[in-house]
Amino acid sequence: MKRLLILFCFISSFYINASAEYLDVDYNFIDNAFNGIKPVTDKEFNDTINRLTPQPVENTFKGKLKAFLFGRKYGTEQTIPKTVEDKPDIGGERQAIQEIKNGIYFIRISAPIISLEGNIIPLGDYKIKEKKQDENDTLVFYQGAKEYGSLKLSTFDDNLKNENDIAYSRVDIINDSVIRIVYSTIKETKCAYAKVFYEK
Repeated sequence: MKRLLILFCFISSFYINASAEYLDVDYNFIDNAFNGIKPVTDKEFNDTINRLTPQPVENTFKGKLKAFLFGRKYGTEQTIPKTVEDKPDIGGERQAIQEIKNGIYFIRISAPIISLEGNIIPLGDYKIKEKKQDENDTLVFYQGAKEYGSLKLSTFDDNLKNENDIAYSRVDIINDSVIRIVYSTIKETKCAYAKVFYEK
């Protein structure tokens, strides 16, 4: 029984000392761990990476022997980074941005509508662009180069506009027979009302 009591006292004293040691944490160091660290510029980062990048070894016996005997050389030749124009336009992002700058937006109409000219604009995806016709602002619908029709635009105070939205377009369903197309450029927001076409 004495042995068991001594063992218990020994383990508890070890536990108390260990927990006190772990609890002695310098919280001031944790709060200020990153103070005084100088940010690295892009040039310094690129120079360091360049200095630590090994040069490729020639795939010949002589090149491999030279690398084995003398070690590999480090540092790569500086390459001029590609400009935005040189990079491929993946997903048509640059083209889409350019089209937005030119006031061209994309919308999807989920029901056929009647245009200002009396034509039927079928449901589908369209490019829309503002155009002056007979002193009126109109919204013209395109698929590719084909023009499907236009709607008359009027100024609009958009309550649903998000403060982060700069330029956008959307379709609002007013009721079963009328839709509203909201067309917002950087300068102003306009809308066009269209009647839904029902086949008889």
